[in-house]
Amino acid sequence: MFYAPWCGHCKSLHPVWYELGNKLTRHPVTVARIDATLYRTAAEKYNVRGFPTIRLIGNDRTLEYVGDRTAAALSEFAIKGSRPLLPSVGSAGKLRDIRKSDDVIFLSVGTSDDTRKCLSLVAPQTVHETIIAEVTNDGIVMVDKDTRPTYINEDTEMRPDLSISKSSGIIVLKDNQVFEYTGNLADCINLVEWIKSERFSTFQVGSYPVIHPLLFLKYKIVFYYGDDKGRVSEMKKLSSERGSLAGDFYFIQINKAEYIENLISAFAEVGSVIVYEPGTEVYSYSNDPKKSIKSSVEEHTSNKAPLYGGTGVWAGTKKVWYRLSSNVLPLFYDHPFIMGIVVVVPIGLLLLCCCDEQRSKDDPIRQVRSSESHMDLLWDEDSNSKKKITAEEEECEDEEEDEDRESEDDAEEKDPDLKKEE
Repeated sequence: MFYAPWCGHCKSLHPVWYELGNKLTRHPVTVARIDATLYRTAAEKYNVRGFPTIRLIGNDRTLEYVGDRTAAALSEFAIKGSRPLLPSVGSAGKLRDIRKSDDVIFLSVGTSDDTRKCLSLVAPQTVHETIIAEVTNDGIVMVDKDTRPTYINEDTEMRPDLSISKSSGIIVLKDNQVFEYTGNLADCINLVEWIKSERFSTFQVGSYPVIHPLLFLKYKIVFYYGDDKGRVSEMKKLSSERGSLAGDFYFIQINKAEYIENLISAFAEVGSVIVYEPGTEVYSYSNDPKKSIKSSVEEHTSNKAPLYGGTGVWAGTKKVWYRLSSNVLPLFYDHPFIMGIVVVVPIGLLLLCCCDEQRSKDDPIRQVRSSESHMDLLWDEDSNSKKKITAEEEECEDEEEDEDRESEDDAEEKDPDLKKEE
């Protein structure tokens, strides 16, 4: 943890940090803290921009923590983040152990060298969120060949409920389902993008650490603000019916309005359903308790629902107004005296300066004084110019006299009799 002595959030995190150290005594993880104001070189090396900054450093990887600041959450992050990359799964028992610790698991079957290189790029970035493992025993995953399900290894004790359509590929286990990567394994960019997009459970209870990484994915997000058990059950059912919806979605239940209101820059009511598109920042809003969540999603995908938000000028203006009304105006009601000093006094001083300048323009005495000063300035400039001209004329006359003397001296040298006559 990088901290600063004056940081209030850092001070409140210190007891949690000591508790975390006690939790990880049996794990190969060192819990330390660094005063970034003293060790600035280390802070700059790890790109520390705020306090506290929590990073897991080691095993050729650096991971930043953005979750809840509790000892349990930090402990899980440290344990998962420090585990080996691309572990081997050679038995059904090993697979069962992994499935107990992770909600989302990626399995690579018949891994080639090129695929392993692609996986080694994304594994360090996602090791604390999901696990990517290599299947080394053919009996763990069933392979379909010629439309007839068969097992590479006919060991009946190891036959699981997993299958793959070809002898080499990648599947993901999530939400009690199996999804197979259908793209080209040689296309590293799309493979990495697919793993990043599928690394979370389709249904989650939302908070900022849960919502934030989803905003960088290509999938749409369905938010339900409330705790109605019927609505929550419907969301869980929809999350397991990916094929029945037009598009890929994540389903998030939220219990605090601020999570969604800061995202859409609008006020949300309890029981509302919001379908949000991270790429365009467009969303649809429904607060009809009789309308199912599935109907709200289908209306959004079919462009039948009114759309709000976006990235245009009008949408930006509405966002500014929302932030003012939700953040600044409440401060006036709660602390009118302080806000009066902070906001009203500077504005009043600015208005007084503007009014004083306008009065000076309308005051005839000041206008006369200003005009006299202007005339004096012009007179001084004119006098200086006249003095300059007189000096130049005198200089020219002196030069002419010098030239006359030189010409007379030349004439005398040429004609000595002329000098005698004189």
